[in-house]
Amino acid sequence: MQLDFNPDVSKYLIDTSALIRLESTFKYDNPVFKAIWDELEDLIRNEHLRTIDFVEQEINAYEGQEDFLKKWVKKWRKLFVIETDEQSFNAAIPIINEEYQSGFFDAKKLAQGIEEADPYLIAVCKTHGYTLITNESKLKPNKIPKVSEKNGVRSIDINDFLNERGLKMERKSK
Repeated sequence: MQLDFNPDVSKYLIDTSALIRLESTFKYDNPVFKAIWDELEDLIRNEHLRTIDFVEQEINAYEGQEDFLKKWVKKWRKLFVIETDEQSFNAAIPIINEEYQSGFFDAKKLAQGIEEADPYLIAVCKTHGYTLITNESKLKPNKIPKVSEKNGVRSIDINDFLNERGLKMERKSK
């Protein structure tokens, strides 16, 4: 797995909650939001926006009526989805151990033995220098932003990402 590229350009790893927020708020087929999706797809083409295999599994396991994200992730899979490597698995172990009793993990998934993406997202960011994009609460101590901070990983939400990328809606001049 090759993850390193131009260090002067930010590289992002996106989680399930952020992808869901993008899809639900900035509909792909709405021309008003075309620039956002063009930016995402350009970042993917240039290997500056990625997700991990665990996120792809979470998206594919979704059983609701909306299937846009499943199709979109599948379309971009080759450039977008990276397999979690051994270094990241090893980096996830202390995160899992530290957060096991904190409420960081979904109790239903734990009971079913289903692995969650969150500790692996943080570990991949930590080992490979990504900024993590998430839509989880910045205030709760057992959510991605605070756990990322404890592990030295930069975490931003969709609004921060859009601002950082210089994307904004402008009113058409009269």
